[in-house]
This record gives sequence, structure tokens and C-alpha cells, in this order.
Amino acid sequence: MATHAPPPDVRLAPAISSLLARLRRRIRAYVWAEGLAAAAIVLAAAFWVSLSLDWLFELPTALRLLVLVATGAALAYVIYRVLIARLTVRLADRNLAVLVERRFGNFRDSLLTAVELSESPDHAAEFNPEMLAHTRRAALEQVAQVDLARLFNVAPLVRQISLALALVGAAVVMAVAAPEALGVWARRNVLLSDELWPRVTHLSVDGFDDRGRVKVARGADFVLAVKADAALGREIPEVVEVRYSTRDGARGRENMSREGVVQPGEGPFQPYAHKFKGVLGDLEFYVHGGDDRQGPFYLDVVDSPTINRVTLHCVYPAYMHREPRDVPVSGLVQLPRGTAVTVLADANKPLVAVQIDDVQSEGQLTTERIALAETSGEPVTSFSYQLNSLDADKTLLFTLFDTDGIRSLEAVRLSLSAVADEPPQVNVQLKGIGTAITPGARLPAVGEVVDDYGIAKIWFDVHVDEKPVRELPLAMKVGGEDKLTVDNALETRDLDLQPKQKLLYAIHAADGCELTGGPNVGASQRYGLEVVTPDQLRSMLEARELVLRRRFETILEELTDNRNSLAAIGVTKDEQDQATKTPEGGVPETSPELVQAQRVDQNVERAGHETLVVATSFDEIHEEMVNNHIDTPELKERLKDGVADPLRRIIGERFPKLRGELKRFAGELGDPEKAPVSRTAALAEYDATLVELRLVLDKMLELETFNEVLEMLREIIAEQEKVSGETKQKQKQKLKDLAE
Repeated sequence: MATHAPPPDVRLAPAISSLLARLRRRIRAYVWAEGLAAAAIVLAAAFWVSLSLDWLFELPTALRLLVLVATGAALAYVIYRVLIARLTVRLADRNLAVLVERRFGNFRDSLLTAVELSESPDHAAEFNPEMLAHTRRAALEQVAQVDLARLFNVAPLVRQISLALALVGAAVVMAVAAPEALGVWARRNVLLSDELWPRVTHLSVDGFDDRGRVKVARGADFVLAVKADAALGREIPEVVEVRYSTRDGARGRENMSREGVVQPGEGPFQPYAHKFKGVLGDLEFYVHGGDDRQGPFYLDVVDSPTINRVTLHCVYPAYMHREPRDVPVSGLVQLPRGTAVTVLADANKPLVAVQIDDVQSEGQLTTERIALAETSGEPVTSFSYQLNSLDADKTLLFTLFDTDGIRSLEAVRLSLSAVADEPPQVNVQLKGIGTAITPGARLPAVGEVVDDYGIAKIWFDVHVDEKPVRELPLAMKVGGEDKLTVDNALETRDLDLQPKQKLLYAIHAADGCELTGGPNVGASQRYGLEVVTPDQLRSMLEARELVLRRRFETILEELTDNRNSLAAIGVTKDEQDQATKTPEGGVPETSPELVQAQRVDQNVERAGHETLVVATSFDEIHEEMVNNHIDTPELKERLKDGVADPLRRIIGERFPKLRGELKRFAGELGDPEKAPVSRTAALAEYDATLVELRLVLDKMLELETFNEVLEMLREIIAEQEKVSGETKQKQKQKLKDLAE
């Protein structure tokens, strides 16, 4: 029966196991050192890069966040790639034995064989035990001679650690030397704060919100105001520059104007200004000066608020009796004085306030600001302004403030003209009265009174010498009519007039104006009348009659001469043969005969007008006698029935016929056969007219004779009164003598 040999002892010798364990630890330590150095390099490099970029350019938050994210990504990659990925790799004894065998050739695979047999003891039974024992002894002999340090190339690690120490050391030095700068970096690049780096120059920009934006009205100028800190230790830049770009990509840069020169320590700040003229589109800009840079800032262009439509709701004074109405505004608006006006305005965009400057005609200015609150969440695009009473011309200037914080470029002007209520127009004349009246005269007033809003009162305004003015109402009903026809008379017998007094007489009318200074009173022409005795007035009228008679005699003489001129116009055949004729056989326009005939017609026309004036004057004399109560039936018969009416009849009947005959004669003057006939007819009509006019002249002469007789009677009566007075005086003297 065969016996088997015991299996060989293939366990690793403690010395070999210790060698491999020490090698494993050294490898992991190397990986840790290299990984940590790489991570330190990444962090330190990111610190210095972000510090440099942010110090030089003051990166915006987005770029700083991008750098921070990139740093985190790089660090994570390095830690994973260099540290975690390598540390998680299993370091087997066989792999470590191969590493040692490659570096130390004296083992001649004895170390690798010993490690493999220890890992596969079943496989060792296939080999000779003595040989295996020899191999193990050979491996043990070489283990004592292995220097693990020779397995590692420490130069790259040293370089990495040196670089890491340099970068980290520099950061530590900076942290110790400039902790404030390190804090600013940390707050800006780690905490992503908007804190700015400390600098020698410090600029500040006024007028922008926390986002660096401000709204500007389209087309308006915008003045950019920048201040440089002028405290001790600060640097005030000589030049501050504005760099801007428009929405369409246009770019530009301009230097700001330095306002005065302030040295550090002399004042709180050095101001600079720049005007963006007529801004039409959105702008983005930065401000650069010294080592400071501010921005970006934005000009957001919006429409300027303005008024699209204005309507005036007018409530007129009660006495005008006019219904309220809305008046659209275009240009100067004229409204009756005292009108209550409500200005209703619609704007082009939502408003928050309106400033009203009230410029009155006297130059006074009052300002009122109206705050507009939203109603039911809806923006306010309209407003109203109340004028309780428009008492004088004024101009309203509306300045709008919208929800964008924009003030209107120009104030909207509303010009209101207060039209004063005119006094009633009194178109009333004194009719049938001359410059002198008797104490018991009747003063007729004829015409009309007109007022826009109704007449409330009408009266006679009478003033006698130095006596107080008297107001005597007309005998007519007045009830607020816009137009009144006046046909009334004032009886002076109630005034107790005396000869030689002077009467001032006019018609006054008042409207119903209830405003200050009302009612308005209008007046007719004021007549000054002298009070005379009836005899004196008769004498004055007789003198006028004499003048009219002489004037009428002159008219008759001129008509007679004119008749002779008509008779002298040649119309015989011989005379026609001598006349220059036109080719058509008529009389040329420059023919002496035609010119003479036309002149005769013109003279007749003028005489008719003058005769009408005479007739009218006789009517006026008659009316004066009637109104002064000195007329008699005889005077009426002579003045009106004997002179005025016949003259009017002659003017209305005879003169038109006469002129018709004269025109016919002028038209037939070129016809030798018709011209004599028409001239004869014209002369006959002319003679008939002259006859009737002479009959009227005879009536005038009779009237003059009658007046002379009356004058003689008045003189006789005056003489009798004189003699009677003297007789009474002598009788009184005799009685006085007897008494003595």
C-alpha cells in the first residue's frame, strides 16, 4: 500500500509578508501625498487666478460664479483622478512581488514564485518540495537586501509638493500681510458679494436704483452726475470717462466735465458731469476714473407723459340761463366771466401726480400739486381740475409725473380768456326833437335794446342843470328779453322845467349780471337839450324854415338850368350829320350830346336826393312842433300837407318818370327820327315836374308870409306887454309919491 508525502509548507515567510505590507503602505502614502499636493495646487492656482482677474477687472457676479464652479469642478476631478481612483485600486501581493522583482533582479523570480505558491497551495503539490524550499530560501536571502525607497521616483512628488507649498505659502503670506484684501476676495469670489475692491480712487454715481437703472423721457437730455471721494488719502482722477453702448451696437466714449478743482482734504468730493443730449434709445455705460470703475448703468428710454385730449365742462352763471356743456379745447378758449370750469384731461400713460401752475393775467403764479391714487388697481390716465369761477384771464400749465418717474418735457398750456359780459346795446335815438325844447315837451325814444343774456331794467336818465340825476322808468314791461323794441316818450311837464335850463337826456338799460361789479349798464347817446319858451322855439323853427326855403329855391334854379341844358341838346338832321358817328350808326360814348344828356340825368338824380332832404327836414320841423305842443292845425296844413307830403309825392312819382324819359332820350339820341320825339317828351315831363315844385315853393312863401304875420303879432303883443309894464310901474311910482 503506497503512502503519500505531506504537502510542502508554502506559506509566506514573515519577512516577505512584512516587506510586501511595507511596500503597500508606502504606495498609498505616495498616492495620498501626490493627491493632496495636486488638490492644493488646484485650489491655490484658482485662488491666485481669481484674485488676479477680479483685482484687475472686478468681474461681474456671473463670471465670478463661473470661476467658482470651474474651480470646484477641477478640484473634484483631481481628487477623483489622482486620489480616490488610485486609492481604490487593490494592491495584491503578486502585483507587489512583480514590482519588487522588476526593480531588484537578484530575486530571479524567487519572490514571485513564493508569493504565487502561497496564494495557490494546491498547485504547489505538483512541484518538488526541495526545489520549493530552495526557492523560498533564496527569496528570504534577498529580502533582507531590498531598499523600498529605490522603488519610488520621488522627484515628481517633490516638485508637486514644492509647487503646492509655494502657492499655499504665498496665499498664507498674503493672508497675514493683507487680511482685508483676502476678506474682500473671499466675500466676492466665495460668497459672491457685490462688495468692491478697495482702491485709491472712489467714484460714486447718483440718481440710479439698486439695479443701476434710471428711466429717461424719449428725446430728453440726461445729466450724469459722478462724485470722486476727496478725503485725505484718496486720489482724485484728472479725467473721468464714460464708455457707453446703444441697443443697436454703437459704442462710444466721452470725457466728463470736471466742475471746479478740489484737492484731497479740501472738500467732501470732486464733482463731474456729462450730458447725454436728446436720448432716443436705451444706453448701457460704465464710468472709469483712476483705479475705479463703476457700472454697468442703464438709461431706459420711455415716452414722456403728455395730455392727449382736454375738455372743459362749463357751468355758466345762473343769470345767463344757459345749460352746462362740454367744450373741446383747441387754442385759446374764451368763456364768459364767472363760468365754473372743470378741466377734464386724458394722458398718454399712467400718472402719479399733476402739477398745475396757475398764471393769472396780472402775472401772479400759484402752484398746486395733485396726487393721483389708483382706483380698483387700475392705473390713472386721466385727471380733472376745478376752477370755481373764471373771473380773469389765466393760463394753466400742467406738468405730468408718470409711474416711470418721468416728468413731462414741457408743461401743457391751457389758455383761458374770461370774456366780460358786455353791457346792453342801447340803440335808441331821440326822434322829432331838436336841440331846444319847451318846458312841456314830449321826448320820444325810438330804437331797440339788445343784450346777450337778457335785459333786466330800462329807464330814462335825466339830469337838469346841477340837480341830482333822476331815473324814470319807461312805460313798458321788461322780463329778461334778449331784445326789446323801444317806442316810448318822456313827458317833461313832470320835471318842472324852466326856460334857460339845460336838460341831459339818455336811455339806460341794465342786464341781470350777478357777478362782482354787475349789473352791467348800457346807455344810448346822451342828448343835451336847451329849455326855451314856446315863442323862442317857434322863432328857431321859423329860421330853419327860411333856410330850407332858400335851399329849395336853389334846387329849383339848378333844375331850371338843367332843363335848359336838355333843351339845348341838338337833335336836328343837320346837327346829326355834323356829329361823328360810329360804324354801326350810333352815337359814340364820347359824343358831346350823349355826355350832356347823361349829365342832365345825373343832375336830376342829385336834385331828387336834395329835395328829399328838404321834405324830411320839414317833417322834422313839424314833429318838433308836435312834440313840443306848439303845433296848430294851420301849421300842420302848411308844413306837412302843403310842403312835406307834396315833395315826397313829387319825388316818388314825378322824378322816376322824368328820369325814365331822360334815359330813353339818351338811348335814342343817335336816331334822328326818335330823338326829337323823346326830347320833347322829356321836356314836357321836366316842365310838369317844375310846375309842381314851384307850387310847393309858393306854399313855402305863403308859410313865410304867415310866419311874418305871426312874428308881427308877437312883436305887437310884446310891445303891449312892455307898455303895460311901464304903465304899471309909473302908476306905482305916482302912488308912492302921493303917499310921501
